[in-house]
Amino acid sequence: MTRIAVINPNMSVGFTEKVGLQARRIVAAGTEIVALNPQFGPASIEGYYDEAFASVGLLATMRGLEAEGASGGKISGYVVACFDDTGVDAARCLTKAPVMGLCEAALRFAAIVASRFAIVTPMAVSVRPLEHLVSKYGASSQCVVRAAGVRTLDFEGENADMAYLALKISAENCLAEDGAEAIVLGCAGMTDIADRLQAELGVPVIDGVSAAVKLIEAMGMLGLQTSKAGAYASPPVKTYDGIFAEFAPVA
Repeated sequence: MTRIAVINPNMSVGFTEKVGLQARRIVAAGTEIVALNPQFGPASIEGYYDEAFASVGLLATMRGLEAEGASGGKISGYVVACFDDTGVDAARCLTKAPVMGLCEAALRFAAIVASRFAIVTPMAVSVRPLEHLVSKYGASSQCVVRAAGVRTLDFEGENADMAYLALKISAENCLAEDGAEAIVLGCAGMTDIADRLQAELGVPVIDGVSAAVKLIEAMGMLGLQTSKAGAYASPPVKTYDGIFAEFAPVA
C-alpha cells in the first residue's frame, strides 16, 4: 500500500482538512492519505519570516512520522502542503521517501499543458519568494507571479467569496496582459476552487496539492527514493543547543 503524508506546515486546521479531502479525492484505490499539521508554528505562511518558523514544525512532524514508520505504517512519500515549498530541501535530508512541495509540482504540470503560465498568489509579500522558486525550478522564461491582494486565510470562512473574486480578476489579468495560457494556484488553501476557476476561465488551472499528491503517489508506486549520495544525505551527527536540542541529528 502507498501511504502518503500530506503535511500543512502552518496551524490552519481548515486548510489541513481541505488538502486532505482533495488528496483523498484524487488518489487511486489502495493509496492512504495522512493529512496533518504541526503542533506549533504560524497561523499561515506569508513571506520569509513565517516560512523560517514553519519549517521547524514541519521537520518535527516528519521526525515523528519517521519514528512511527520504523515500527510499522511506513510513509511512502511526503507532500509539503505549502506553495512556498517550505522546508522541502531540509525535509529531503530526513527521509529516503520522496518529498514534494506544491510549487515545484505545479510548475512541472503547468509546463506540460502550456508554454506560458502565471502563478496567482494571495499577498504581494509572497511574490518575490515565489519568483525565486520559479527561477530555482528553471521556469523563469515561462512563468510570471502575480498577487490577488487578499490574505491567505481569506480563502476560509466569510471572506471566501471575496477572495475568490479577487483571485479570478487577477487570473484574468494574467491571461490578458501577461500572455498566460494557464493559471497556477499559489496557495494550498485554494485547492477546492481549482475546478470552478478552470471552468470559468476556459484554460488549465493547476492546483499544487493535486499535482504534488499525484507525483508522490507515482514515485511511491515506482519505488523511487530520495538520493543520499549528496545534498540530501542524512545530516551529520552533532549536538544542537538550547530549544533546538531535541532536533540534533543522531546516527
